[in-house]
Amino acid sequence: MSSKLTILQVFRQRFIKGSAHDERAKPSYQSGSAPFKTAIKKRLLMRLVVASTLISITLASIVFYLEFRRLGHLVNNRAGEIAARFNDEIRDLLDSPAVTKTEVLRNKLEMLSIIGKLNRGIGYVIYAGIYDLDGNAIVIDKDPQCSYLDKVDDVMTSLGHQLPESSGKVYKYRYINGIPHIQLTYSLTNNDKKQAAVIEGLFAVSNTARNEVAMRILRSVFGTISVVLLTTMILYPIIMTLVGRLSKLADNLLEANIETLRVLGSAIAKRDSDTDIHNYRVTIYSVTLAEAIGLRYRLIRALIKGAFLHDVGKIGISDKILLKPGKLTVNEFKIMEHHVKHGIDIVEGSVWLKDARDVVGYHHEKFSGEGYPNGLKGDSIPVIARIFAIADVFDALTSVRPYKDQMSPEDAMVILEKGRGTHFDPSILDTFTPIAKSLYERIANSSDETLRENLENITRKYFSRKLYDNGET
Repeated sequence: MSSKLTILQVFRQRFIKGSAHDERAKPSYQSGSAPFKTAIKKRLLMRLVVASTLISITLASIVFYLEFRRLGHLVNNRAGEIAARFNDEIRDLLDSPAVTKTEVLRNKLEMLSIIGKLNRGIGYVIYAGIYDLDGNAIVIDKDPQCSYLDKVDDVMTSLGHQLPESSGKVYKYRYINGIPHIQLTYSLTNNDKKQAAVIEGLFAVSNTARNEVAMRILRSVFGTISVVLLTTMILYPIIMTLVGRLSKLADNLLEANIETLRVLGSAIAKRDSDTDIHNYRVTIYSVTLAEAIGLRYRLIRALIKGAFLHDVGKIGISDKILLKPGKLTVNEFKIMEHHVKHGIDIVEGSVWLKDARDVVGYHHEKFSGEGYPNGLKGDSIPVIARIFAIADVFDALTSVRPYKDQMSPEDAMVILEKGRGTHFDPSILDTFTPIAKSLYERIANSSDETLRENLENITRKYFSRKLYDNGET
């Protein structure tokens, strides 16, 4: 009988039997759908809240910047017009290289009455001064009604006096006593249109203007939140419906993948030894050992896949060699070794099975580097392949095979100890030794149904939707 015909028959038998199983015999991975939907709802709501917050903060920052910039331009332009008229009035006084008519300038500055000429609804000037080109004060006028003039003096003294170009205008925001102020600086020119001095003012933004800006920001933020909430109300039911469908499809796909894994592994085992219980036992042994050494969930999932499919490449070995009752010749053993490469080719053809490669391709490597197919040594052998090698040999020694009798777990461990450091990783063997006997007693003589239930519990644990959704690795 050809190998292809055997595989087709086994697959047909498995699917026919599977259709007759009751629901208890079939692991339910859809039990994770409800937690999955709940998790999606929480994530969706959380992301909407975060998105609304970020959008609101960004928009508030933009509105804040634009509003204060608009206010700054408005004050700067209006104050600039007043400063230009003031410059015209004192231009004759600026023709002298040294401005000495201080009292005249003081009177002019007071008569200018910048405070009265600026709209107090926006704010008012609390500090005005004329400086020479070296930054020395000529005259200074302050608002006596300002309650924090001492802080104003400190700030203006520490800032120095920026001298713009002859036709330039400079304004900057300064926060004093918790209130935004606008520092205004304008050039003063003489009749020769040369810069002769600088006039500088400090404009305090009024509560009215600040409240107006704050209200614009709040309106923009609340408008944004309203739009986001309205969009959420419209899209949320649609999104959750699609998520529910996606969750169901994901559960079905996961279950189909696991069932395919189980069927394929069983098919290979049946072709080789007419039983798939070896796959069950060696998978349970491997996972228990992996848990004992604290292996990551992601690697345990790969280990489970690899344990089921470790000999999948034997599909490519002829029955003449695979089913030969006697000892293989050297050439036949060389051909048998090719089952590893066949196995790698098979699992790498599937995205979901690709991580089984480490077991399928390297479970015949030896810790000393004398294994096949690549002669890897020590830690260069993937850890799940080193784990599986111990479990596989232990099960082979303690199981009845056509060519050998069953060995006790104590005798099997003696054989494994002889392979310490040559065949097996010493540190992993140290972890396996204390649990080997109890594990054997719990698993080796269990019924087929018990082994299947144990394996279903393992697959349900490591391939559940909840595990994937929580990002366990």
